[in-house]
Amino acid sequence: MDNSQRYEEEIDLKDLMLHILYRWRSVLVIAVLVCALAGGYAAIYDQNVYPKERSEVEGRLQTQKDILAELKEQAQPDAPAPTDSEGRTADQVQKAIEEIEKELGEVKELSIPKYAVIGFVGGMFVLVFCYCLGYVFSDMIRGERELKERYGYYMLGAIPKKRKKKLFSGVDGLLTKLSGTERISEEEAYRIVATNITNLAKDGGTFLVTGTVDIGRLEEFTERIVPQLPESVMLMTGASMNANASTLEMLAECDAVILVEEQDGSLRTKVQKEYESISALEKNVIGYVLT
Repeated sequence: MDNSQRYEEEIDLKDLMLHILYRWRSVLVIAVLVCALAGGYAAIYDQNVYPKERSEVEGRLQTQKDILAELKEQAQPDAPAPTDSEGRTADQVQKAIEEIEKELGEVKELSIPKYAVIGFVGGMFVLVFCYCLGYVFSDMIRGERELKERYGYYMLGAIPKKRKKKLFSGVDGLLTKLSGTERISEEEAYRIVATNITNLAKDGGTFLVTGTVDIGRLEEFTERIVPQLPESVMLMTGASMNANASTLEMLAECDAVILVEEQDGSLRTKVQKEYESISALEKNVIGYVLT
């Protein structure tokens, strides 16, 4: 079994845990919402449903007690046991009373705190379970090392995504540290990519910058990276070769390829098609960049 097959069958528990933890805000919001709904249901039940159910059962119980008392008054020594309108004897009515008393004991108020806790835990569990399923069955590239594991490509660098500041953003920073990802500026990330390309290009050449991300992001990447490369390194930018014939023409003319893909955005099936096209022309991939 080769590396790509092993990777496809492997579920990285650390990546899965981080995948869920990065979504802690939505998990918390849904858990609180379900908590409120469950607690609200218990409160409405205690206020409206519980009194009516208890009153109805108590009414039936009192009716049976009155019937039993009446039968006992009618009882005479050495005479057949009296019966009620349904033909029941005092013993049978007594059994009915015991069953109703048991039913009355089961009619209880709902604990609002208990239902709120169950709702919170249940809401959190359901959403985490959904995220787990989404992670396992997703066709998106999971992490930085996936393309290396699948195809042996060298990682040139990762361009940090521009994220809006959110409430409790410090938690996100802590998760980033736990993931082992270095927190660097966007400028430094581009410098790292440019340095790696320069080192790997050696005597220079013409390189095709392509990937499954949109052409706008590919062009932005090229514009940012070209000023930092030596003159011997020429870059061509082409939209995804899976849907653009001109990129396939550039692929035939270039010396090597630089792939730009998006973590948690690029689909494995599309990247696989790129790999097949590149391999068919026996072109070298000097590395990939994640955005």
